[in-house]
Amino acid sequence: MIALIMASLVLIRAGLFPGTGGDDGEQLIFSQYFDWGYQVRNPPLYTWLVIAVSNVTGANLWAVNIVKFILLAAVYLCLWRACLRIFQSTEVAAMAALSPVLFYYVAWETVTGFSHSVLAAAIYAGLFLVLVHLRDGGGHITDYVWFGALIGLGAISKYAFWIFAAALIAAALMDRDLRARLLSPKIVLSLAVACAIAFPHYQWLWARAGALGAQAGTTAAAGGLNAAGAWNALKAALGFLSPFWIIALALFPAAVIGMFRRGASGAAADPMARVIAWQLGLVLAGTLLGALMLPEFKVRTHYMFALILFPLWFWLRAEAMGISRRRMALFSMAIAVALFAGPVGMLAKYLFEPIVCNRCQHHLPYADLAARLRAEGFTGGTVIAVSHPDPLPGNLRAVLPEARVISVKHPDIIPPMRNGAGQCLSIWSADVDYQRRGDGIALANAKLNAAIPPKTPSKLISLPLVSPLPGGTDRIATFGMILLPASGDCR
Repeated sequence: MIALIMASLVLIRAGLFPGTGGDDGEQLIFSQYFDWGYQVRNPPLYTWLVIAVSNVTGANLWAVNIVKFILLAAVYLCLWRACLRIFQSTEVAAMAALSPVLFYYVAWETVTGFSHSVLAAAIYAGLFLVLVHLRDGGGHITDYVWFGALIGLGAISKYAFWIFAAALIAAALMDRDLRARLLSPKIVLSLAVACAIAFPHYQWLWARAGALGAQAGTTAAAGGLNAAGAWNALKAALGFLSPFWIIALALFPAAVIGMFRRGASGAAADPMARVIAWQLGLVLAGTLLGALMLPEFKVRTHYMFALILFPLWFWLRAEAMGISRRRMALFSMAIAVALFAGPVGMLAKYLFEPIVCNRCQHHLPYADLAARLRAEGFTGGTVIAVSHPDPLPGNLRAVLPEARVISVKHPDIIPPMRNGAGQCLSIWSADVDYQRRGDGIALANAKLNAAIPPKTPSKLISLPLVSPLPGGTDRIATFGMILLPASGDCR
């Protein structure tokens, strides 16, 4: 079922929509060349996966969506395999593994936006699965290799991985069986594998430590604790877990309330329930402490993917307390609705969003724009695109395979020139409120020695939005462009 749903989402996102949003578009920009890192904000593993798939599909929307939805399927698969080992009932194991679909940020926001967070979630689930294998498999050498490999891959997936991994390992050390496995001499093999995978990127990152520190903004709070920041962190955690916790409370009020009582029943639950509880508690405590102490430690809701194991903890305790089959059936109906809401919602978005949307990022006529640019004389070379307010750079990369595309938002991402005989094209969204023509010129002059005069004449291109319904929209997207012969390294 998960495979079919993910396949349908790939077909809808890549086969129907003419454009994509900022996160996926950024990956099409970064994936123009291989490097040990692209930006200090996120590690490079997701980009490397896009590069690998792009070698088969081409640099287009298929590449970014195939990567995303394989990773999202991996989240459910790894949780399912782990749940089969720690739950008494296969039915409850399935409920627990599928429950993250009742997180709005998993069921919908990942479908329409996130990239690195989806990769991190897949590695979170995989690391937990390997930890269960490590406990139950007698400490086999392959489990230690996988444990190290996933730590190494997590380290180059998203920096928030370290919060999840530190909390999970600390929690595992509180369990007798896991402590014996983690303190075994074999763990040196795990460390060696993890270091071998992560070292090249962190060496790259170390060379940019100044930029990393400036971006992190870790200035200590002045004048006391940042109570507002802590409250925002708590809201982020509750927001990420919604509406799962609301549905669970509505259907299993006694079980939910009983979990937080001292000495509550549930002693028959698998010991991993206690490990998960400690992991969740440590993540929340660390997040709240950071928000209290650091004024610039702003917690956004999607940072809380580190709480992805919360449903497993709930269902382990609920199973041990006893679950009404009727209420389980109601919960399974909620899961089924959420699973199928993804494809249905995306189809509705494709059909009706052009009628009501504001910027309409997913419906801009990028293929028509590429055709018009070629009609204006563009034959290949360098495209410098402004990413605000519309994610032009990545989308143009998908429809102009003959060009290297540089984004004004990421001025340090300069792919190598393909040849020395191309042209120099600067392009931007040119609606009345968004006249950004100077941004592309400034970048071309600063980074590519283009020497383009500020008052170089430009041309406007107006195209109707893509709408699948006849007469669905009369909106026009307007773009500004400057097309020049090769100028400096803008060619």
